[in-house]
Amino acid sequence: MTTYEFVTLILQFLVAIATFGALFVYYRQLRVMSGQLNSMQETAKAQSGLALVDFLQEPEIREARHTVRAVLSTKPMEHWSGEEKDHASRVTANYDVAGALVKSGLAPVELVAANWGPSIIHCYEVLEPWIQEHQTRPGARVSYWSNFKWLYHEAKKSC
Repeated sequence: MTTYEFVTLILQFLVAIATFGALFVYYRQLRVMSGQLNSMQETAKAQSGLALVDFLQEPEIREARHTVRAVLSTKPMEHWSGEEKDHASRVTANYDVAGALVKSGLAPVELVAANWGPSIIHCYEVLEPWIQEHQTRPGARVSYWSNFKWLYHEAKKSC
């Protein structure tokens, strides 16, 4: 073997070691970046959960839920006043949006079910005729407020 061949072999060996070293560094960087992405996703999910909590705890919504649970649950839908119907719509729409956010994975179902499960269940059972009436109106869709129904079923599983 000539000196040229020997030097070439040594250089190829060093290049191979450098290449494997670079691949190892890239691999470690990818693992770190993957961990950072997971942390960012968890942070975003937590922020969405907090926003959902704020959304569900607005005074107007709390009052509407109280009306549904304390007043509307005690009388037939035909006797609801206009203001009571507004409360029913507000609760239904609010829980429908919450269901859509949870269903899409932006907030954990455990958070909503653990804190509002009994309210979701009771409100849905009180408002089910109201929902069905709106779903069967001319031009309406059966999927209208369907996320509230999905959230109701999830709450039933958790409670």
